[in-house]
Amino acid sequence: MDKMSGANPWREFPHDIYEKHMGHEKVQQLQTLSRITGDQFALVANIRRPTVALLGITDGNGLCNIPAGCCETIIGMDINEEYLNICRERHSAMSELVLHSIDLMAEKDRAVELLKPADIVIANMVVEHIHLDNFVEIVCKLTKPIVSVTIQFNPDGYTVSHSGYEAAFDDILQHGQNCDEVLLIAAMRNAGYEAADKKEYVLPNEKVFVRLDFK
Repeated sequence: MDKMSGANPWREFPHDIYEKHMGHEKVQQLQTLSRITGDQFALVANIRRPTVALLGITDGNGLCNIPAGCCETIIGMDINEEYLNICRERHSAMSELVLHSIDLMAEKDRAVELLKPADIVIANMVVEHIHLDNFVEIVCKLTKPIVSVTIQFNPDGYTVSHSGYEAAFDDILQHGQNCDEVLLIAAMRNAGYEAADKKEYVLPNEKVFVRLDFK
């Protein structure tokens, strides 16, 4: 089946494999993404009770860096029901957290409606999985938010880090689409957003997370 039309492999991807790979001592993507989420929240810290949206919220990694009770709403979206259930359990004390099961490739109009109140839309390691054109189609219909995106730069030429679990991501790789900094900035500019800031986070294996903030 063509990779563009096949079922999204993230829908059923096991959480334990995701967590073991992303959190592996040689990878440390979970730890770094958590820190990045805290840095991104600082972009709206001057707004009284902002509404924050996280695309691909998975199990809620990074929510610990958003002070409890400071947001009007935290909108979390993910395609994987297992991840959402874990997120709901781990962060049950956050009454402001509202989670949505959604396919951001197939339900773009619904995503736009849900995201309309957001002061910031955070998309960390998501764009390459839902494809840049789908992401831009969503954010171009929003008029309010800062959009903060994290993508990965791979100096070693390997998209998936070596952890012992990388073979589990074969279908994920087939379904995904490369998205580099130049393409992202150009597409966002066409959607009416200008890059306002950039920050790089170097991982233990020398891969780099590139965070781009758009306004």
